[in-house]
Amino acid sequence: MEVSALSSHQEHIIQMLIRKNPSLNEDLLRKAVLFITDAHKGQFRKSGMPYTEHPLEVAKILADLQLDTASVLAGLLHDVVEDTPHTLKELTEMFGEETAFMVDAVTKISAVQKQKNKDAEKAETYRKLVNAMAKDPRVLLIKIADRLHNMRTMRYMKPEKRQSIAQETLDIYVPLTHRFGLYKFKSELEDLSFKYVNPVEYQKIVDALIEKKNTREAYVKSVIGPLQFKLALEELDCTIQGRTKNIYSIYSKMQRRNCSFEEIFDIFAVRIIVNTISDCYLALGYVHNLWAPLQSRFKDYIATPKPNLYQSIHTTVIGPENKMVEVQIRTQDMDMTAEKGFAAHWAYKMETGRSGEELGWLEQMAKLQAEIPDSMDFLNFLKADLKPKGMPVFTPKGDSVELPPGATILDFAFAVHTELGLHCIGAKINNKVFNIDSVVPNGATVQIIKSPSQEPGPEWLDIVKTAKAKQELRRWMRTSFIQQAQNLGKEIWERELRRSHIKASDIPNEQSICKHFNLKNIETFYEKLGQGEMILPELQKFLTSFSKIKENYEPSVLLYSKENSALDPFPLPISQNSSLLIHFAKCCSPIPGEEITGVLVPHQGIEVHNTGCSKLEEIPPEQLIAVTWDGESSRSFETHLSIDTDNRKGITIDVLNELSNANVFLVRMSVASVKYSGRIRLTFKAFRKTQVEKILMNIKRIEGVREVRKQ
Repeated sequence: MEVSALSSHQEHIIQMLIRKNPSLNEDLLRKAVLFITDAHKGQFRKSGMPYTEHPLEVAKILADLQLDTASVLAGLLHDVVEDTPHTLKELTEMFGEETAFMVDAVTKISAVQKQKNKDAEKAETYRKLVNAMAKDPRVLLIKIADRLHNMRTMRYMKPEKRQSIAQETLDIYVPLTHRFGLYKFKSELEDLSFKYVNPVEYQKIVDALIEKKNTREAYVKSVIGPLQFKLALEELDCTIQGRTKNIYSIYSKMQRRNCSFEEIFDIFAVRIIVNTISDCYLALGYVHNLWAPLQSRFKDYIATPKPNLYQSIHTTVIGPENKMVEVQIRTQDMDMTAEKGFAAHWAYKMETGRSGEELGWLEQMAKLQAEIPDSMDFLNFLKADLKPKGMPVFTPKGDSVELPPGATILDFAFAVHTELGLHCIGAKINNKVFNIDSVVPNGATVQIIKSPSQEPGPEWLDIVKTAKAKQELRRWMRTSFIQQAQNLGKEIWERELRRSHIKASDIPNEQSICKHFNLKNIETFYEKLGQGEMILPELQKFLTSFSKIKENYEPSVLLYSKENSALDPFPLPISQNSSLLIHFAKCCSPIPGEEITGVLVPHQGIEVHNTGCSKLEEIPPEQLIAVTWDGESSRSFETHLSIDTDNRKGITIDVLNELSNANVFLVRMSVASVKYSGRIRLTFKAFRKTQVEKILMNIKRIEGVREVRKQ
């Protein structure tokens, strides 16, 4: 590579990088700038500027974050592999493995393997990026710096391209900056994205801010003035700043509160920066001496830091002119963390091995990307999981977990650890036990109760609200479904062998079974059988043909049907344990003690009906299978009743009293009446047939009840 010496502009950039971070290796920076000058020679950005403008600006952002030489080098070199003929091997030889790894991490998949589907290509790039970030978090900062400069110069792109990139930034990069405490970058990325995603609303707020600028600045002075006087009197060494909140933040407030710009009073915040933590609480007392606080909007992130290391006291007071004013109080170190987030602490974390919750999230994402085979599924999960949760909940050790409002005990368990979620049976909050579907109170300390024997059921997907919990449940169910299908299929197979009177010595070998059904292995055979994909006459045909080749052997295959259900000597036992392949029909709601019939449903398993259910008349006999209850029930079943009554005052209360006396849980109830008659429909949960029969008998005895029907 033969290039001339650095130009005066490039020399200026080098010196600027050194001023921002004096620990940087000047010789390596000089070598890298010469290299990219040659590599990107003849390449220009949409603005018409030489392409090297972009990597140089990215390097300045990284140096400002006080990142090390390897990171700043990666910022300078990050587009070389993607946009020039140079390879990672060359970068490794010239600048080291550390820098080459980070360059590779931020290189798009399309640069190394062409994808036909652009969405899949983007999703694969994010999978690669997340995996690399988990290994080296500095990759995240390089990617954020890259996106930030691209957003700053996006006005030169076509409108549709600008909008697409801006929306992606709001969906992925803004939440990432929030999660890692990069609030300075977060605000700028939000406003730049908002400008292109919703230019009309953006300009409205900009115009309103300009119009009210003088009034707003005068009001900020009316707040800061008394504060400065008070804190000076108390001899508290501090700095006081006033700032207007960013445009996107104001817009979000307008949307949440459904109000206009004129109705938003807290569009600015006052920040007090002190020397020590004790000074923070002194300053808080002085602020509250001046103005009355709103208790509902007080947050102490010093005592309980955010997972991304953010610490500060936030208090909202009723300031001059009875307007709400947000005051933030923090130390100088906390302010640096608030500005630079994770970047302010990454070196300390790398040296001590203390990963923190934000790195734990990265490790979890890296694990999930390996476990979620579909790239688009992973990208959708990443977007959902990055959305701000907003509600702090605490573990017994004091660790903070953020959950969305309405999240359940089960969501919290999965947020702490997947295994804890899979075996969760409830939780203790203030020594009171709550069920898995209970909503977690804001700010509560939650102790999860688990049981090794507990396993998820399909209904859990309706309980959880968070993307992580849903994804983990679906992943577990996919794996468990196959295993359960194989176990159930093996049970059905062994049952058919017994019903066919085939001796153990005559059982067909696995090879002949797989050959007959054109399957790869015996596990697939059991799986298809358990999932209801293989109807029983197929087994009969196979067993009959198999038995014919045996001398002196006469098969006796008895196919199950409605007519001979009572004669079947080998019904399949239906366990009360949670199963993904045993479903109880809602049309007849069978409960333990009632005679039941199974229906093989393709891709679902067995659906259990009450033997008297009218729906069975529509089912072909070859789909029916004999089933029976297996042991005592530990699970409640829904029972539906329809009650015809006289239109008597108080009859509904009498029915409810009978349910209460029977100690059953009422799920729902509806009442309709005309002039002389009424109908009550109700659903309750019971454990056994005798319990339901007793309830029916007692309801029939109520004065005015004409008829009771179980549906």
